[in-house]
Amino acid sequence: MTSPRAELSYLKVLDAVAESQGAMEASLEALTDGQTVEPSLMPGWSRGHVITHLARNSDGLNRFAIGVLTDEAVPEMYPGGPVARAAAIEEGAGRPAELLAADFRFAGRRMLDSLRQISEDRFETPVNYRKPVTARDIPVLRWRELEIHRVDLGLDYTAVDWPDVFVEHTLRTELPELRLFHPQVPVPDLPRAELLAWLVGRPTRDGLPPVPAWPF
Repeated sequence: MTSPRAELSYLKVLDAVAESQGAMEASLEALTDGQTVEPSLMPGWSRGHVITHLARNSDGLNRFAIGVLTDEAVPEMYPGGPVARAAAIEEGAGRPAELLAADFRFAGRRMLDSLRQISEDRFETPVNYRKPVTARDIPVLRWRELEIHRVDLGLDYTAVDWPDVFVEHTLRTELPELRLFHPQVPVPDLPRAELLAWLVGRPTRDGLPPVPAWPF
């Protein structure tokens, strides 16, 4: 299975995550209570659901990071598994905008602090994600969550706003995954950001080949 790390160093990706975290924090500062309950671009989820998911994702990845730092294997990302994960998102989605933003800010920054403590000699520590990854890959997983779900908020950020380095880094690993597991799916000829949006299930135009649910 292809690793999500591609060619950027751990620290370079971590810097990119910190930049994405800061940009999202700035977007959430302007969010109103009314906007948080409006539908996001994710079916069945409000913007509050998306923000809460991102905060709980931070908590889950932070658990992995702490496990790496303490040499204690973490059996699963979310305590209680998918059911508990869904319940936590549902419970938190209806909070006021200020609390949603504060939760996102605290959880994201705490996770970044933990990731910065992981030294190179621990990079290859296995992590019990849904596909085989190591500690080196945790920042990549978070980077993708932040950039893709920022688009899902349906505010002032779309796929064409993704940084080129994010687009190329993600395509470099995920296109081979598609070809490996779903070779029958034709890859459309699109601008790179739109190609990635299609690949991760956020098509920017009609008439594109259907793609299986990502991650593959």
